[in-house]
Amino acid sequence: MNISVNNKPMTVPDHTTLQGALDLAGINPEGIATALNGEVVSLVDRDSTELHDGDSVLVIEPFYGG
Repeated sequence: MNISVNNKPMTVPDHTTLQGALDLAGINPEGIATALNGEVVSLVDRDSTELHDGDSVLVIEPFYGG
């Protein structure tokens, strides 16, 4: 199935979870925020949130400075 992660196209197997997609993309799940189709998905829900064809995942990494 086709999804996008930070606006980059990605193909993942059917029934892939949000955490599974992060793993496949090589994204460290520690210290990030995620959104699926514009809705925030908490860390505890990533493993149970199944993706569907056309979904858009946004990964937000904190940055420091000022």
